[in-house]
Amino acid sequence: MAAKDEMRKTIAAAACALAACAAAAFSSERWLAERADDSDMLRLRTAFAECAKKAVAPAENVSMVLETYPDGKVKSRITAARANIFPDSGYVWAEKIRLEQFDAGGTNMTASLDAENCLVDRTTKTGWVDGNANMTYGDSTVKGRGIYFSLTREFIKIFSQSEIRTKGAKINPGRMVK
Repeated sequence: MAAKDEMRKTIAAAACALAACAAAAFSSERWLAERADDSDMLRLRTAFAECAKKAVAPAENVSMVLETYPDGKVKSRITAARANIFPDSGYVWAEKIRLEQFDAGGTNMTASLDAENCLVDRTTKTGWVDGNANMTYGDSTVKGRGIYFSLTREFIKIFSQSEIRTKGAKINPGRMVK
């Protein structure tokens, strides 16, 4: 029994040390600064407008792999009712687009984005939604207009008419009201 108690104390101490290291490694200042930087969003929003002007005779019923895992399984893909691919810039401009992300097995979808119209940068795995969009990640759903997203950073920023729904979130309403 004493050995078990000693082991529990050791595990608890290790867990506390690990939590302290993780907290020290996380920089909220850096995280907030990154989210305040809209330069990539502005680049994509400008590119969206330019590509929309050039999008004459788009291909219909387009489906393309955006990214694969090292073993060749699909990590993310785009399907769209209409799309123009701009090879020189790496952009895909699309209408009625669905972007899907899959787990490492390549079969279970982990996230999806449905949008009226969107520009995706295939090089940086970022995008700009100019109209309405609906994004699902697990049990959470985000809706809005004017959405910037980054697949690699698993980050979205909604600029208008945002709605967020999530299951299982522990929210204390008393802390929200002052």
